[in-house]
Amino acid sequence: MIGSRERAGVSGSRSYRAGVAVAIVTSFLTMWTTIVRDDGLGGASIGFFLLIMAAVVGGFAAWFRPAGMARTMLGVAIMQVLLGSAVATDGAVASTPDGAFKALVFSGVFAALWLISAAFFRAAARKGARIIAS
Repeated sequence: MIGSRERAGVSGSRSYRAGVAVAIVTSFLTMWTTIVRDDGLGGASIGFFLLIMAAVVGGFAAWFRPAGMARTMLGVAIMQVLLGSAVATDGAVASTPDGAFKALVFSGVFAALWLISAAFFRAAARKGARIIAS
């Protein structure tokens, strides 16, 4: 019965749903900006799609439980920053005016969105711990 209480209390919580919503919006915006943007990155653009894949695979690995989802979103945010740093130091990007700056800002904004999702999942995990304890 604890499993059903946990699912009903946590997955139905506003925090959990907000975390899912932010993750979906971030994934959509990542796909959209990667497709629309023509910045000459060539094969580096696939890395942004791999971030979304990492979020999906991490979600399945965590069984979509809030604490695991919070760790997954944190990991994706770290990957976003590392990928943005790699893109910013690429020769083609670094040689364009403000190319490195734009790549870092883009990466920072999306990393912040992944971290917001992680914060919502963490809040849902805390709420779930209180429900199970009661």
